[in-house]
Order: sequence, then structure tokens, then C-alpha cells
Amino acid sequence: MKADSKYVAYLDGFRGYAILLVMLSHFHFVQMDVAYLGVTLFFYVSGLLITKLLIAEYNKNSTVSLKNFYIRRVFRLYPALLFMLVVSIVVILLYNYSIIWSDILSGLFYFTNYYLVYFSPDLTDTHYLLTSKILWSLSVEEHFYLFFPFLFVLFYSSKSKKLAFLVSFLLVAFLVIRIMVAYSGRNGTEIFQETYYTTHCRADSILYGCLSALLLYQFEQRFYQRLLSSYMIFLISLGLLAFSLIYNDFFFQTTFKYTLQGIAFALMIPSFAILFQKGIVYSIVANKVFVFIGKLSYSLYLFHWVALKVANLQYEPATLKWYLVAIPLTIILSLLSYYGIEKPFLSLRKKFGSNVLSPAIGRH
Repeated sequence: MKADSKYVAYLDGFRGYAILLVMLSHFHFVQMDVAYLGVTLFFYVSGLLITKLLIAEYNKNSTVSLKNFYIRRVFRLYPALLFMLVVSIVVILLYNYSIIWSDILSGLFYFTNYYLVYFSPDLTDTHYLLTSKILWSLSVEEHFYLFFPFLFVLFYSSKSKKLAFLVSFLLVAFLVIRIMVAYSGRNGTEIFQETYYTTHCRADSILYGCLSALLLYQFEQRFYQRLLSSYMIFLISLGLLAFSLIYNDFFFQTTFKYTLQGIAFALMIPSFAILFQKGIVYSIVANKVFVFIGKLSYSLYLFHWVALKVANLQYEPATLKWYLVAIPLTIILSLLSYYGIEKPFLSLRKKFGSNVLSPAIGRH
């Protein structure tokens, strides 16, 4: 497969499904907490695309501009994030709460995941729920992209396997860290929070996407591509994802679950790209509705949580009146953010290289 920066519609389709998994869970439409799976899918897609684009830039220029990479990240992430934080502050003031600035700053500087785990905010308090909690995944992603591009520049070359071996080593290391946390002797809540929220326990979900990109686009690894060309492998990957959702053993849920999901996505998504380039299955993922939802996913992710908490302040959760506030407000705020904030800044990013680099939760 050739690494390039061309837009890939079906990946936005997968993002559409991912944000719907998150929202179905947060809006109480399903009893099973499928939001975990949605976030892991976002992470995988991010690692796959960012690494593919870095390879494409290297192939074109024989180098990667770290300065332009980080400028693109700022243009992509910060405008909508700032808008979300401003809206959150306005809501807090309208409902006569005090602003907790440590909460706001943790979101602004991508420290939310560690803030939640180690500074123990009251997660039932509106101040925290409006901003901090939902931003944990963006913190993981941005911590990862603080160091991964440097590793790419240091270890990547068109024929060298150093980066692939390093990524493979890190995948094992992250699993070992989760196992160590699980055996740390702390209570179950503390173990769950650290293994779910922190970068040092969750960044491997992004690395599985990175490894997929290296196998597909750097080495064009034939065994991996032949493996992905099997319908049986595609079905097995779906089975692995289902198992990760229904097997409720606490040790598994805090350790091997994320490894299993990473492997499953590393099989499923590239396999989908090879097996279903057209037809019914392709259209289920890459139809216009889910592709549009995928493009909107960053704003949806940010603002569905704000809308949900506004509804909580007025009505009992999961009642008709609650939904009549939460769902329309999510749509309105997300559309305002996407068309009024995100899209204008997309044009500015084009001055700094690829116009398709973006966070997992949003458009690449």
C-alpha cells in the first residue's frame, strides 16, 4: 500500500460509529458501557493516520517538519477546545456555580487525565463534569504526540525496522505497566482510574495504529496484507471486540482488554479496507451520514458532555424532557463549533503542510 495524504472517507465513517458509541453510552441509550470501545477506536484511527501521513511526508521530502506538525495540531485542536471551555464557563456562571480554575486549566493544558486520577476531583460535581472528565482522551493523545514525532524522526527510515521494533517493545511495556498497576494492592476504583485514564496505561491504543501503518505503508508487509485479506480474520476481529465487551473479569478489564481491542482493530480496519472497497458492507461504514458524523466527531465529543450536564441541571436523566434538552443542544453547539470554529481554521493549517492531520476525535 502507498502512504499518501489523500482523504479516506471510510475512516471518517469509523469515527462516526466511534462517537455514536460514546454518545449512546453517555446518553443512557444502552446499558453496556460501549463508550470505552469508541474511545479506543478513536485512538487506533489516530495512530494509523498520523503515522501514515508522517511516512508520506518523509517519502516526499526525505524529512519531517516537527515545527509544522505541532503548528497543525494547535490550529486543529485549540480553537474548538477554547470555545468549549468558554461555553462551559458561561454555563457554570449562569447556574450560579463557582469556577474551579484548576479544572479549566487542566483541560486547557491537556492535563485532565492525570488531574482526574491523582487530584481526585468530585466527579459528581457540575464544575468538573462540564469540562475535565470528557477531555481525558485528548490529554492522552496530545501527550503521545509530544514524543512520537521525535521517535519517528530519530528512528524512521524507508528501510530500517528500528521504529517498528521500538513500537512493538512499547506495546508490551504498556501492558506490563497495566499489570503492575493491577497488582499494586490499591482499591478497585483507583486501579480502574489509572489503567483507563492515564497516558502511561493507555497510549498503546494509539501505538497499535502506528504499528499497522508501519507494516502497511513502510514495509508493505505481505504476510500482514495476506492475513488481512481473509474474511475469517475480519470476523475473528469482530469476535475479539465482542469478547472484550462482555467478559467482565476485573483483571482482564484493567489490563488485557485494551491490548485485545488494539489487536482487533489492527486486524479489522485494514481488513475492511482490503475486503470491502465497495458494496453493501462498505456503504454501511462509508455512507454520507456516518462520514458527516465522523467529520463532526471532535465537536460532538466536546459538546455532547456540556449539553448532557445542562440537561442534568434541569431534569432527571434519561427522561423525555432531559432528551429534549440534551440532544438538540448537542447538535446546535456541535454545528456552531464545526462550521464557525473548526472549518475556518482548517484553511490556516494548509499553510503548514498536509491539510488532513487532526486528532483522533475529529477530521483527518
